[in-house]
Amino acid sequence: MNNKFYGFLLLTTYYLLLTTYCLSEQEVNITSDKMEYDKLNSKSVFTGNVKLKAGDVSLSCEKAQMDITKKDIYLENAFFTSCNLDNPHYRHYAKKVHLILEKEITARNVVFYIDDIPSGALPYYYKSLREKKLKIDFKHGYNQSEDYFSRGFIGYRFSEQFFSKIYLDYYSYKGWGYGIEEIYNIDSKMQGSVYGYHIWEHDTKIRRWNARVYHQQNFTDTWSMQINSNLASDESFNNYYTKDWIRINRDIVSSVAFNRNTAKSTARILFSRNDIFNSDDNKYLLTSMTVPSVSYLTNQIKIKNLPLYYGFSVTGEKTWLRSEDFYRTNANGSVKFTNPLRLTRRITLTSAAGFNTYWQDRLNKENTDDIYRWTYNTDINLDIRSSYIFNNQFGYFFEQEPDKKHDIYRGVLNNKLRTTHSAYFDKLTVRVWTGLDIKRKLNEKIVNFRERLDGITGEIDYSPYNFLNIYYKNDYNVLYKKPNSVQLNSELRLGPDRFDKSKEKAYIKNGVSYERSTPDRLTFTGEVGLRPTKNWQVAYKMQSAFDYDFGDYDRNFKHYDYYDRAVNIYRDLHCWEANFSYLDRVPLKAGEKNFYEFWFNIRIKSELGWQKSAAADAERERKWYPWR
Repeated sequence: MNNKFYGFLLLTTYYLLLTTYCLSEQEVNITSDKMEYDKLNSKSVFTGNVKLKAGDVSLSCEKAQMDITKKDIYLENAFFTSCNLDNPHYRHYAKKVHLILEKEITARNVVFYIDDIPSGALPYYYKSLREKKLKIDFKHGYNQSEDYFSRGFIGYRFSEQFFSKIYLDYYSYKGWGYGIEEIYNIDSKMQGSVYGYHIWEHDTKIRRWNARVYHQQNFTDTWSMQINSNLASDESFNNYYTKDWIRINRDIVSSVAFNRNTAKSTARILFSRNDIFNSDDNKYLLTSMTVPSVSYLTNQIKIKNLPLYYGFSVTGEKTWLRSEDFYRTNANGSVKFTNPLRLTRRITLTSAAGFNTYWQDRLNKENTDDIYRWTYNTDINLDIRSSYIFNNQFGYFFEQEPDKKHDIYRGVLNNKLRTTHSAYFDKLTVRVWTGLDIKRKLNEKIVNFRERLDGITGEIDYSPYNFLNIYYKNDYNVLYKKPNSVQLNSELRLGPDRFDKSKEKAYIKNGVSYERSTPDRLTFTGEVGLRPTKNWQVAYKMQSAFDYDFGDYDRNFKHYDYYDRAVNIYRDLHCWEANFSYLDRVPLKAGEKNFYEFWFNIRIKSELGWQKSAAADAERERKWYPWR
C-alpha cells in the first residue's frame, strides 16, 4: 500500500516537520503518494495522485512542483473544479496549470467536461483566489420586438462599502445599450446610488437615456440630507429598458432636502422641481419649482402644571408654476392646544383648539397686493373602549375663517362628524369608519344626509393560521349605492418557517380590486410559486381584468382581458443553476402588438460557501436601488 504524505502550506515562515509547510495565512492541504523536498532551493515535487484545494477550487493531477519562496505551484495534466462532490458535475482539464497561492489560477487550452463528457474548450482560463469582487451576470433571450437580445452587467466590489456595475445590453434591431451604476453604504452614515443608461436606437434613430441619483447622509445625530434626482429622455423609457413596475413615468420629481430631527421637533429645508412629459414636443417640461421650502414642526409638548399639550408648525416657501410664470412667496403657521381627559378607565375625551395663519405676497402676476388669512378650529374626540375587544370613537371637527363670515357659508370651511368602530379578536380585526359633512349654506336645510356622507369604509384583516392571511376593504358610496372601491387580497405560504422563504414549499397570492373611476371592470392579480423539491422553483404571475357590474349580474365575467403574465422556472444543480423566464403583456400604446419575451441561462455557481454574503449584497442592492 502506498504511503500518503500530507503537506500544509501556511503564511510567513516555513518549517520542515515531517511533511508540513507554512507558507501563507490561508491553509492549503496537499496530498500525494510521494514527495521530494529540495531544502537548498526551497522546492518540493509531489507525484502520484496529487490533490490540493485552493479557495473553492479542488485540483488533482499526477505531478506538481511547488516553489515555496514564490508561493507558486505548477501542475501537469490537471483536473480542477469548484464542485465539492466526490463525483463533480463539471471539471476543467489542462496539461499545465499555474497556481499562485492567495492570488490566482491560470491555464491555457482548457477542456471543459460535464460529468465525463467533453463539452467545450477555452483558450485561456483565469480565476482569482482573492476575496470575490467581480460579478458577471448576463441573460440571453428572444422577444417579439427585438428577436435576439442579451442583457447583463459586470459588477465589481471595491470594498464592503462600494460596489460598481457596468451594464451592457445588446438588441438585434436597436443595437448596444450602455449603463453605469455606483452603490455605496459607508458605516450607515452615507448611502445611496448613482445610475445612468444610454442607447442610440438604430431602427428608430432616437437617442434614449436615463439618469438617477439617490443619496442619504447623516451629518450628526440630528442633521441629515437626502438627494433624489430623476431625469429621462421620454416617459416610456422604463417600459423598454429598466423594467420598472412603473412602466410609464409621466411625472418625475427631483429634490434636495436638509433635515433636523430631535425628540420634540423636525426642521426641513427643501428644494424641488417637477417635470411632466409633453407628447407634442416629445420631452419633459419643467412645470413647477420650490426654491426653497423651510418648515419647522413640533410634536405634542406638555405644558408644566397644566393638563394641556401644545404643538405648532411654521412653513415658508417660494414657488414657481409654468401656468403662471412668476415666483410666489407664501408662509403659514399653526398652533394647536390639546387636552386629553380620562373620564373613566375605558372612556377618554380629547378636546383640541387651534388657529392657522396664511400669508401670500400676491394674488397673480398683475395683482401684487399681499394676501393674509387666518382661521380657527376645534376638534373633539370621544374614545370608548367598551371591552377588551371593542373600541368606538366619535369625533367632531369645525373650522372657520372669521374674515369671511358674510359669505354664503358664513366663513365655515369644515364642519364634520366622524366615527370609527373597531373589533379586535385573536385572529381577526374589523374596522368601520365614516364621516358626515354638515356644513350648510345660509338658511339651508339638510334634506338628504346620504349626499353628505363620505362613504362607509369597512376593513377586515383575518389570519386563521400563521400561513394564511385574508384582507378585505370596501369603500361604499351610500348615494350611488355602489362601492367607490373594493379590495380583496389573500396570501398563503406553506413551509416549516413562513418567515424563511428559502424553506418555503409553496405560496399563493391573489388580489381583486375595483375602482368606480373605471366602472364595470374588476382587476385581478395572481401569483403562484412552488418548490416541489429543494432544487426546483416554479413561479407564475398574471394581471387581468374582466366585466363586472354591481347592478347587472348577467354581464359579469363575460369579457376577459389580460395585461401581464409571466412564468419563471429555476433549477438548482448544486454547482450549477439554470433559469428560464417568459413574459407576455399587452401594449401600452394603441396600434402596437402584444409584447412577449423569453430568456434562458445556465451558469456555474461561484463560491458556494459565500451564498449568504451574496444574498446580503443583493438585498442591499434592492433596498438602495429598487428601480433596476
